[in-house]
Amino acid sequence: MSAHSQPAPVHEPQTSPLGELGNLEETVVIKGGNLFVVSMRDGRIPAAGRHPLGLYYRDCRFLSAHELRVGGALPHLLVASDALGTEAVHEMTNPVLELEDGSLLPAQTLQVRLHRRLDPPHTMRDLVTVRSYHWTALRLPLQLRLGADFEPMLAIRGLVDGHRLAPDPRADEDRILIEAIGRDGVLRCTAIAVSPAPTWADGGLLTFELELPPGAAQTVELAYSVHEDDEEGGSRPEVQVEGKDENARAPIHGRGWLAEHTGVSSDDQLFDRVLRRSLLDLWLLRSEIEGQRYYAAGIPWYATVFGRDSLLTAIQTLSFAPEIAEETLRLLGRRLGRTIDDERDEEPGKVIHELRVGEVARLGETPLANYYGTVDATPLFLCLLCDHADWSGDLSLFHELRDEVDAALAWMDRYGDLDGDGLLEYRCRSPRGLRNQGWKDSHDGVMHANGVPLEPPIALVEVQGYALRAKRGVARLFERAGEPARAAELRKGAALLEEGIERFWLEDLGYYSMALDGDKRPSRVLASNQGHLLWADAVPPERAHRVRDALMGDAMFSGWGIRTLAEGESAYNPVGYHSGSLWPHDNALIGVGLRRYGFDEDFTAIFEGLLEAASQFSNYRLPELFAGFSRTEYESPVPYPVACRPQAWAAAAIPYLMKWGFGLTPEGFERRLSLIRPSLPRWVNRVEVPRIRLAGASIDLSFERSGGQVKLADARIDGDVEVVEIADREAGTSDR
Repeated sequence: MSAHSQPAPVHEPQTSPLGELGNLEETVVIKGGNLFVVSMRDGRIPAAGRHPLGLYYRDCRFLSAHELRVGGALPHLLVASDALGTEAVHEMTNPVLELEDGSLLPAQTLQVRLHRRLDPPHTMRDLVTVRSYHWTALRLPLQLRLGADFEPMLAIRGLVDGHRLAPDPRADEDRILIEAIGRDGVLRCTAIAVSPAPTWADGGLLTFELELPPGAAQTVELAYSVHEDDEEGGSRPEVQVEGKDENARAPIHGRGWLAEHTGVSSDDQLFDRVLRRSLLDLWLLRSEIEGQRYYAAGIPWYATVFGRDSLLTAIQTLSFAPEIAEETLRLLGRRLGRTIDDERDEEPGKVIHELRVGEVARLGETPLANYYGTVDATPLFLCLLCDHADWSGDLSLFHELRDEVDAALAWMDRYGDLDGDGLLEYRCRSPRGLRNQGWKDSHDGVMHANGVPLEPPIALVEVQGYALRAKRGVARLFERAGEPARAAELRKGAALLEEGIERFWLEDLGYYSMALDGDKRPSRVLASNQGHLLWADAVPPERAHRVRDALMGDAMFSGWGIRTLAEGESAYNPVGYHSGSLWPHDNALIGVGLRRYGFDEDFTAIFEGLLEAASQFSNYRLPELFAGFSRTEYESPVPYPVACRPQAWAAAAIPYLMKWGFGLTPEGFERRLSLIRPSLPRWVNRVEVPRIRLAGASIDLSFERSGGQVKLADARIDGDVEVVEIADREAGTSDR
């Protein structure tokens, strides 16, 4: 059988997991710990139809229906806010209602407020308040329909067969239970405490009779606690409404986290709001497994460990939250591949791609529940370790993870290079794995000029840059650790990689190919991948200008940022996942790379484009990606319907660009923070950046625009480090 006739591995479902929803941009998301909720803007989780909305815990949907009605009708939404991340307020009012006596209650006579918050690790709390502004007393039914199908997320996405359960809610003393035993034999339960008690409850429909004198309000409190137990018939969760629970936790917000970490304030409200939203989203996406914290990739589809996503997000946020980087490295280090397993694309020393828990994982229904199909996570693991050392000025973590470092390096040389030519390649061995295994991992994300996907084994250009950066960085650590021979060996490997990257250069087109196919034929499309070579310092200086021209031309730069694929290519689609859309993290890495090579104006164009795009999205939140339509076509960026929001490396894009706008270059071993050619978006004149952590010290910086240039106005240092400002335009930066 020829390679072309082999069945392609399954990656994405053939139908949209949005069902009838249409667009995730129209949803509200809150998250606390490993618990999260996605609802419509009015707080509703529809009881009918296919959709991804619900209350989720451990990769399972514990509430799939939540429909509120007043007087038999759905309330009309006025406004909704999920700005705090862990709670949401849905402000609603009534349509025209027919009362018991046959009279009509005018529209907008009632205030209906749903205040929802998460109380991790297991509880969601609702306060439903109805207030009357009618001139006479009212008697109205308030109805709430609830349901839980305990569907795994991978089934909702259509990647495994769904087996939706429909357990009937039942009363159990002073609470309502919805529970079922899954196909894996595990009991899963949603326990609901309600106050006051409903006057009638059947089949998941709770009814409360509201008595509302003029100007009066009545509140219903509900607490939903989720639980899964490995033993059939195991213990069910204790749950109480807040008014009855003296030990109920205070609301958890990201404000305290911001106060303890690097925060930023400026003289521009837009800049502050976008950056604050980004940092709060990063706080929101922190999750934990095995006692180690990491950034979950995105909500709703990827609220779990993804090697590439968690690593790149940690790299982008090292100057803000170095402790997450440490824990991410430990978590992924523990789960390095140990054996050769074709079903899971696992090999010794390889960093995991995706980790799922729950029913699908226990039953082994898909390799994606514990999957290693990624070619770039392993070199990125080493890049993060090196960057962390430069910020900490300490080799302790390097020594702690020495075995993992050796294993990752061995994987790159032994397993990552499939044909011995010095390049990292990938080939999906699993019949149910990912055809493409770089960050553009959709089945059609890597193509030839005629639009036909490349055949494996495939060598991606950006992955060679990651590997080059990793080997150079680890060589420095071995040198500092007193192992010069090992350092020299790594530098020799890096030099060979530099030579290998030359094979991607298309002299007649003036840019790098995105990839080489199994016959080492280059893809001749103009794509964003090559921009990551700039980030990795893998482009010769004399060639960087041509790469810049290719990336910043009209075919690639939309006005909001750089597209994944150039307009005019055969496969171009402005709403294609990786074939013409625009990804904030992609732009952040490219922008930083351009600045490394001295293209400060282009860096600023990307930074300002993303800031202005963020200002157009709800809550100033950059989504995972958005459409690649030109800014001249539409005044606002066009949403991508199924994009995660919030999403980790999109949230990290603005903080990362800000860091490099200031030129923050850590030299922890020298106990020095260099500031190389500080700059700001054109409409920002003053910024204060407190609590930067370097080599055990804390640094507060202030920048001001003066005479057309941005200067360091003040530096307050608590610890034994120095701050040095370097204004020379030709000074390079080192992305550590």
